[in-house]
Amino acid sequence: MTRRHGTLTTALALALPLGGCGVLDRDQEPVPLTITASDWNGWDPDHQSTDETTDVEAIEGRTVRVDDDLEITFTDVDDDEVEIRTSDAMSPVKEGGGIDLTTDEMEFTVERGSALELATPTMDVGTTYELVLTD
Repeated sequence: MTRRHGTLTTALALALPLGGCGVLDRDQEPVPLTITASDWNGWDPDHQSTDETTDVEAIEGRTVRVDDDLEITFTDVDDDEVEIRTSDAMSPVKEGGGIDLTTDEMEFTVERGSALELATPTMDVGTTYELVLTD
């Protein structure tokens, strides 16, 4: 290998990780996120939901346990949106309150300015999680 070829190879090896492997993203500040868990059931019309609010910092690769039933991993973090993966299949709550009982979705995006509502895909008892990016 000539000296010129070796220098070019070294320069490419140093440049590629910065642009292609997320090294520059390590300086990304954590993004504050609020998660509110609300339990519900489908048979007791007088059920009083217990809300539990958790404030976390979304950091790419970090996993948080929201309650005894769900873990959330932050797979991509940006100031305006955070991509997550849940430990169990969840259903996005549709406008008007419906959910998909047959879902196998585990990857979602929380966008700044709107809440993401996820529910356990069951009819008897479960939890709804509301995720909001905060300042």
